[in-house]
Amino acid sequence: MQIETYKVTLIACRAVLLMFFSVLIAPVNAQVLRKPTGPVLLTVSGLITQHNTGAVAAFDFAMLNALPASQIVTSTPWHGAPAKFSGPALKALLSSVGAKGKVLRLTAQDRYEVSIPMEDIESYGPVLALRMDGKELNVRNRGPILLMYPFDSYSHIATDVYYGRSVWQLLRIEVE
Repeated sequence: MQIETYKVTLIACRAVLLMFFSVLIAPVNAQVLRKPTGPVLLTVSGLITQHNTGAVAAFDFAMLNALPASQIVTSTPWHGAPAKFSGPALKALLSSVGAKGKVLRLTAQDRYEVSIPMEDIESYGPVLALRMDGKELNVRNRGPILLMYPFDSYSHIATDVYYGRSVWQLLRIEVE
């Protein structure tokens, strides 16, 4: 009788442990980044918890396009009239990689680098523009990725400091 009670208790304990570990593991698996299947447009490294290519998170156009979309209509020093910039919010990208830092170091194709504080993401909601006025950005028109701030919505950021943070031909983001 005691052996059978012991077996039932052991089976019940195993079931509870299995349920416990499946609950712990499920959220981690749900947030795993898939690997890019097209050309990599952007890599994110540094203080991130989600990786898909070694120690970095690599994104192709389809992966960026699948992130929650956002848009900004604003004037810039580089365009004659206000334009509509659309693509994933930088906040959505950082959330998808589990970013934990305080500063982002952005690097462009021409090796231009700038650091921006994480506060910018919450305060101004910059967008990783993939399109301008509905047309995909390419290297000739500051793409394929252009980090854009809403200058017209916050007139106090229409300054050289923030214009300098609007990186075009963005290739890398390092979370520090």
